[in-house]
Amino acid sequence: MTRSILAGTIALAITSAGAFAADASEDARLQKLEAAVTQLQQENAALKSELDSQTSTDYASSAAAKIKMSDSITQMQLYGEARLRYFMNEGVAAGADAGDTGQRDRLRYRLRLGADFQLQDNWMFGVVLETNSSARSANVTLGENPVFAKTTVASTSVVSGVTTTDGTFINGATIKGGKIVTKSGTVVTGVATSKGSVVSSVNIGDSLYVGRVFLRNSPTDWLTITGGKIPNPFVSTRMVWDPDISPEGFSEQLKYTIGGGSAGPDGKSDAKTAAPGGMTVDLFANFGQFIYNDVGFENNFNTGTGPFTQVPDATSRWQLGWQIGAKANFNKDTSFQVAPAFYNYTGGGTSSAGPFNGDNALVILDNHAKAQLITFNQTGTNDLAILDIPAEFDWKMWNTRFSIFADFADNLDAGTRAAEAGHPDTRQGIAYQFGASIGSTKKKGDWELRGWYQHSEQFALDQNIVDDDIFDGRLNMQGFYVQGTYMITDGASLILQYGHGSRIDTNLGTAGFGALGTAAGFPLQSTNLVYVDLNLKF
Repeated sequence: MTRSILAGTIALAITSAGAFAADASEDARLQKLEAAVTQLQQENAALKSELDSQTSTDYASSAAAKIKMSDSITQMQLYGEARLRYFMNEGVAAGADAGDTGQRDRLRYRLRLGADFQLQDNWMFGVVLETNSSARSANVTLGENPVFAKTTVASTSVVSGVTTTDGTFINGATIKGGKIVTKSGTVVTGVATSKGSVVSSVNIGDSLYVGRVFLRNSPTDWLTITGGKIPNPFVSTRMVWDPDISPEGFSEQLKYTIGGGSAGPDGKSDAKTAAPGGMTVDLFANFGQFIYNDVGFENNFNTGTGPFTQVPDATSRWQLGWQIGAKANFNKDTSFQVAPAFYNYTGGGTSSAGPFNGDNALVILDNHAKAQLITFNQTGTNDLAILDIPAEFDWKMWNTRFSIFADFADNLDAGTRAAEAGHPDTRQGIAYQFGASIGSTKKKGDWELRGWYQHSEQFALDQNIVDDDIFDGRLNMQGFYVQGTYMITDGASLILQYGHGSRIDTNLGTAGFGALGTAAGFPLQSTNLVYVDLNLKF
């Protein structure tokens, strides 16, 4: 039908043109022209109707038509990642166990499935499901649950009750004349025990957890507000933040571009939209209010009998982040970014409360020459006021991407934190990193080589959120890390990584803990880590 409509339209145009030439009357020519235009419009409407009908028929029979979504959803994006990893982690002990070596080899997998839903009026909902319940890892160890089990539960037998021979339950007893006598005065001639069991460990392996869930709104083109278990809003490095962590709370991100172009809320600009040969500057600010440790009851009920024992009020622990930054895009291939940030903590909390101590429990003399016990606490976030300054310069040369990057952090309250940990004679509050990369990984055949040196002192950072893939997640360590990536095909890559670290101050512990399975704060003299990853992303 489409061909006949087009043929008729062309024939009509030719016939009308001949008629116009033969008719000398102006009015007749106008009438014929109007008739020709009217018929062309009718033919065009018929053709459009046929094309719309064909498109509708094709869509109705497609797989996409089988997916039903709410009318409020304007767009949906699905994405995910699957990984197979060989992992070797080796550590050499310090302190009382100096020279002892521990090594752990594992085969692991990781799965992440995510979806972003765009709604009307600039609202968005995002969710990510992932394996492993840990904040700093979605990896699961193969064979950790024997004989291919998905979950294992271990139990331990315990004595749940003791009875006398006559069946009377013993609620109290004394020794008189070498015999056991109950509270009632009955001499016990024999006893029997009853046993029960308690769960000593549960290892949940192949399960999916909500790794991220958030709501987001962009009321203007320069402001984005997010709440829930959210993507990290800060420009940062692995020295300060483990990239696997999704903080919980709220963030506000502002951006403004000078000179054209556009920038995302994370400060990363799309310089391709800039005028050819022109320069743009992206100004951005990121703020975060994260619920670090919920305390439960802020005002708890009184306890005890008789005169009630009052329970003091409590407050939750919050981590606050403040960042301003700028990215200068000299052209679409060359840029420089710097993003100073400040992190501090408020409130009390439970697991993160109390003075941090990265060593074993010890006794020191306070300012009044009185003995004071410093208890062991690896999660404390007291006296942390961290100034962090990450920076990066990117350029392209010889059709290859180059980058140099650095990060400097200083805990402004490190002296007080050290004193609270039993080391008033030191500060150890600086951390820094510098490195470079060459290459990029976007499509099949691409490659990248990246490496850096890192120095993280004992009281410089929050030991709970640093990347545990570097130095086994320890502070008071320094060393190097190298990573090579090759794109096997679009979306699939082979990644090789190696890191080596050694203790900075031999008088201090190595705060934090990772995969070596040692007790938190167990001092290490050095670490070696090897990763071989096969990654697939879509």
